[in-house]
Amino acid sequence: MKFPKFDLTLQKKMCKSATFVRMWHVTRRSLSLEHSPAHQFACSQWQTTTQPSTAYLIYRWLLFITVLSTAIASFVCQKIPPRYDGPKIELNYFKWFIYFTNWGFMLIALQALFALTVVLSYRSQKAISNTCEDDDALMPRRQRTPLLCRAYWLTQNIATDLAFVITLIYWTIVYDPKIHDIDALNLLVHGGNSLVMICELIVTAHPIRAAHALYSVGAGVTYGVFSAVYWGLGGTDRFGLPAIYPALNWNHAGSAFGFVALCAVILLLAHGFATCVSAVRVCVAARMRTRTLDRLSLPTH
Repeated sequence: MKFPKFDLTLQKKMCKSATFVRMWHVTRRSLSLEHSPAHQFACSQWQTTTQPSTAYLIYRWLLFITVLSTAIASFVCQKIPPRYDGPKIELNYFKWFIYFTNWGFMLIALQALFALTVVLSYRSQKAISNTCEDDDALMPRRQRTPLLCRAYWLTQNIATDLAFVITLIYWTIVYDPKIHDIDALNLLVHGGNSLVMICELIVTAHPIRAAHALYSVGAGVTYGVFSAVYWGLGGTDRFGLPAIYPALNWNHAGSAFGFVALCAVILLLAHGFATCVSAVRVCVAARMRTRTLDRLSLPTH
């Protein structure tokens, strides 16, 4: 009796294809902005209900107003530094938009707006698609995470990582006492940004995925490309110099590429830090709830 011969080469190809497909699906799930239950985007980690609390709503309003006011003040209060001794220049307010710091702060304001909108929408509708785990059991198919929640999650991820990198790079490389004043506004924009996002990591309930670091790296590379295009078109910084930042001078392309690569690596590390903070927050909250339940379960007589 003869047994059929198997084509080992074909079998290996099929195995490789199956492995590739599995890896693709895993990567796609990791990078997706789908998350259930969606009510976590509207709630604090430190509450027990699936409805956003009044305290959390007040927090969201205060944060949005504070961040927006700081961004507006940063734009309106631009001035030529008193210690600047270079050629005479005229202040161009619109060059505020070319700086990486201000890109990051605009993202912080945008994510604060999205977060506030999610909370207000959740409180008014009593539900945003898949509001709670009990509803999921009644649904034959899990609904997609609402677009507003996905937009909030994406902007918060990027804003968090950029804030950490901006604070680090500014105070270690960019800051020059000859042209930069250490005043309240400067501290808020280049230090308060990181404090705000750390506070967000501690207060919010939705998770931070490690794979989402790629979105932040993409944002950093996008700014690098923008700076190169801006330089190529003859753009200058607020002092009329050809480089927005000394370390990002495209007249020296090699060092500029190196600086962009360095920022990309730091962004990955920053996202790793954010992921760890999020994980610690979840663990601490879970332990606190367990202890509370244990106390409630003790006999009262």
